[in-house]
Amino acid sequence: MSTPAPPPTVIYPVTLPNELWLSIFEYLPSQSLRNVVLTSKSFHAIAIRLLYKHLILTSPTSFVAACSALSSIQPLPRALLLGISPLVERPVEQLKEAVALVSLAEADDWTPIPLNRQTNRYRFFQIKDAYQPRFLADATVYENLLTQVASFTSLRQLVFRGMLLPQDLHSILRDLPHLRDLAVVHCTVHFAGIYIDVDHTSLKLQSLTLLDIRAVFLSNDDDTNPRNPRTHLRMLAQVPTIRTLTYDHTVWLHRVFTSSSPPPQLTALDVKFPIHRDRSRVPPGFISFLETLPSLRTLILRNHVPTLSPSPSALPALCAISAPLSAISSICSGRSIIKLDIRDEAVLTSLYQAFKEVHSHLSRVQELSLFIGEWDDEVVLAIVARFPNLTKLQVRYARGGPSEDTILGMGSRTLYALPHLVSAHIFRIPLLLPPQSVLEVRKRDDDTLYGAPDTLMEGVLSLQRLPFSQDVAIDFTDEQEPRMSEPFDDYTRELIIAWNRTCPGLRTVQLHPGWVWRRADRIDHWAARPCESGIWGNVFG
Repeated sequence: MSTPAPPPTVIYPVTLPNELWLSIFEYLPSQSLRNVVLTSKSFHAIAIRLLYKHLILTSPTSFVAACSALSSIQPLPRALLLGISPLVERPVEQLKEAVALVSLAEADDWTPIPLNRQTNRYRFFQIKDAYQPRFLADATVYENLLTQVASFTSLRQLVFRGMLLPQDLHSILRDLPHLRDLAVVHCTVHFAGIYIDVDHTSLKLQSLTLLDIRAVFLSNDDDTNPRNPRTHLRMLAQVPTIRTLTYDHTVWLHRVFTSSSPPPQLTALDVKFPIHRDRSRVPPGFISFLETLPSLRTLILRNHVPTLSPSPSALPALCAISAPLSAISSICSGRSIIKLDIRDEAVLTSLYQAFKEVHSHLSRVQELSLFIGEWDDEVVLAIVARFPNLTKLQVRYARGGPSEDTILGMGSRTLYALPHLVSAHIFRIPLLLPPQSVLEVRKRDDDTLYGAPDTLMEGVLSLQRLPFSQDVAIDFTDEQEPRMSEPFDDYTRELIIAWNRTCPGLRTVQLHPGWVWRRADRIDHWAARPCESGIWGNVFG
């Protein structure tokens, strides 16, 4: 008797709702997203919404090449990085290295700019300032660009970087009803003496960043002078809906606030002081400005910060601070700090003394990050003794390092005393050489020497990271980022496994820059993964 053949297996196609596919595609890098768009009509309709969600336009050549495609993007992009400047008659320092003028007729038809014609080509290859554009847009291209930007009415994030700001900047902003995050970085202001009575009450900005703002003409620092090129840009800080404010010494935004025009209800403040250590004087009005921020929760102070001594009743809501060691004691005293980041190189003796001075206020710290020049095994003991409630720990060092035995026994000897610890980052970073010129200083600051973020698009928006680093750029280049190889082996894994019993809550361990070990739960295996936040970590994330 023959056995009947089993019925044929029917394979049904996997069908998922478009909303679920959209959520999956959001995790893909830009190149993979491009491949998905080419897979099928259904995937094209879903993924195209993400492909041009974030745009980068930093060269008029790429804008001309993509002009026709931009007009048909649906839905409209949500974030835009813009860095295209026009040709102007007035000499502008930031535009002096430009070598060609781009016309809308043909993207490859260059019109030489009659500026330093004899040496321009040589100087083009000698550019040190990354924020001096190579190509400029002619009048038609620039007008079309501004028209295109005005049509992106769904924009929520807008960044102007390395460009001559448009004269009708404020009109452009008013035409973007959904704009919430605005950044102006490494840009030149040239609209002095116009738009004196600019009304910003219609804007709904929540985050404002102004860094390295340059001017065509030298002027005094009188913020009330309508002839000051930076005056109208500063007035953006008075938008009442702003909650996150980032600025540096080129604008000193706190000076626009007075008793009759108080600051908005800020919750996060990021201030970049000058790099020069000989400037020890507190900028006028800065301390009084801090004392008018009762809702401020996060304070970041960069570079060489003078000693600040706000009144004991100031900053009652402050719970997260990132600053050099010299400013930690005076600001932390009397306040319940939960997140603490010491930005500069901390000498161990001074560090231990600072911990002792503010010990009673630091006992509630849950997230700690610091940088030490020379590794010392005692630093972990000091941290455990002073910060018993830590959930996240990051220690960066430049010289020396823990021995193999120290790492193997770190769980049972020190970290076991932190029952809430879920993340431990202890690794060595390379120190950068000091800047050799003023142009190099513009591109980085003191923090960069200690592994801190560099300028915008390399991480300067530390309070609210913009998503451009992983999204589609209209500016296609042939440069590829170097791929890192996994620097681990099974033996290194064993060092981490040794912590399992004494640190059961630990989920993330970093012992090398750029790579971390992760596990989902206490019975999961440790797996090495690239660290998205690089060597800086994610203390305030």
